[in-house]
Amino acid sequence: MLNKMTTENVVSKYYTHLLEKDFDEIINLFADKVTWRIPGNAEQAPWIKDRNNKTEVKAFYMELYSHVEAVSFTINEQFVKGEKAVVTGHLVSRILNTGKLFDSHFTAQFTVENGLITNYLMLEDSYHLVEALKIE
Repeated sequence: MLNKMTTENVVSKYYTHLLEKDFDEIINLFADKVTWRIPGNAEQAPWIKDRNNKTEVKAFYMELYSHVEAVSFTINEQFVKGEKAVVTGHLVSRILNTGKLFDSHFTAQFTVENGLITNYLMLEDSYHLVEALKIE
């Protein structure tokens, strides 16, 4: 049962499904109500707006992958304490309408309650994301 999974299990499954682009399985890891934040310029990168439920989280992935192509994704470290987890890593994405690469380190923070993600915060280099989105 999903609600029996530890924070570490849930976060590991999240990244496994992310790399497989299995968005239905990703959504199953989230609580019905979630606090989802990726700070940045939502006017330039509309997929980074705040999300508050599973349907909105699934829409994030549809919006994201209509604008970017994943080139590489590496997890460097994962730290877990109780219901909290922090993951650090590095990603490279190609912006589809400019062809530019977005290269960024990232940190993702998770809260997992009763085996479901209730809080997600991803921090990345939002300045360079906006630069990669600029059409010259």
